[in-house]
Amino acid sequence: FSISSFAVVVTDEQLTTIEDNWLSLEPADAYDFIPEDLTYETYSSPEFQAKLEAAGTKLKESLEGVDIVLAGFMVPIEYVGTDVSKFLLVPEAGQCIHVPPPPLNQTILVDVSSEPTKFRDLYMPIIVYGRISVGSQSFDLADSGYTITDAVIETLHFSDEEYANEDYSYNLEDPHD
Repeated sequence: FSISSFAVVVTDEQLTTIEDNWLSLEPADAYDFIPEDLTYETYSSPEFQAKLEAAGTKLKESLEGVDIVLAGFMVPIEYVGTDVSKFLLVPEAGQCIHVPPPPLNQTILVDVSSEPTKFRDLYMPIIVYGRISVGSQSFDLADSGYTITDAVIETLHFSDEEYANEDYSYNLEDPHD
């Protein structure tokens, strides 16, 4: 049994805080160039797309060493047996695998090498608690702008009924084969 493998039912208030925490990863002025009356023509222009890409690489240095709680989805990048020792935490299901990765400032490396966690389905939401450090790293699937180490990982549930019906039997076959 691992401290990094729990499940939790969240309230609407907690979800709002967690959502705000994702937004806090972006520097306040990173996206100031986006007009209130954004048109498709503006959005699809190469100049605007270049500005969007540049904004996504801006990191918030003041977050260094801050304790944070984020909900998102696990994209495994390193395993120890059938457990995950490193993964990317992304805000939406399927990012990095089925759709392009999120911006650098919305992709977090979670390193639980000291206590690997169970693999979760790519569409199973999780909550990660830990201390964040600022700095980019590159992986085959995506680049991350932040790292959380020694994290506590919980499976996220939206109701007591969903929690009660959870099947906690994990497929013990090697998920990266």
